[in-house]
Amino acid sequence: MSELTITTAGVAQTQLRPGMGSNNERLNQMKTKVFDITPTTTTAECVVGDVVFQADELANFMSEKGGTAIIQSITILDVDDEGTSLDIVFMDTDGILDATVAGGTAIDAADGVIANSVLGFTNVSNYFDGIAWKVGQKDNIGLVIKSVSTSRSIWISAVNRGATTTWTDAADLKLKIGYIQD
Repeated sequence: MSELTITTAGVAQTQLRPGMGSNNERLNQMKTKVFDITPTTTTAECVVGDVVFQADELANFMSEKGGTAIIQSITILDVDDEGTSLDIVFMDTDGILDATVAGGTAIDAADGVIANSVLGFTNVSNYFDGIAWKVGQKDNIGLVIKSVSTSRSIWISAVNRGATTTWTDAADLKLKIGYIQD
């Protein structure tokens, strides 16, 4: 707590402790950012539970090694017009969710070594239909994440939670991640 309240002769006066900034000053120091990425999407058929893309690096996502951020929103442009519900998984290492680097297979018991690096996830399932493309959006996420002490990067993967889908090009999904950088 950075504020100190002193009452003198029945009058309360609030002041900052020496060397401490107010909560508003701290919030003003945080940076709102948008990170654009085109992950390498599998072109194999993805059934529900299959990995769509994995271990795509968000390089220099944090302001410093071991930094923190709050994921606020995700927008997905699906130029292949699929609009499939996706879990977006945030990780602090570049491990893979399924046994193949290319994705397109399900997560199984053999892939459990990555569990300790998962920072959290969110599902994007609401899409605007642009006839030949779709835009998915998730707002007010509030997911607090932290990179490891030796890196400013985090990694993302996606898992199909909708219907069987095949993206025709590895660049068919484009993401914008809105976040507050500490």
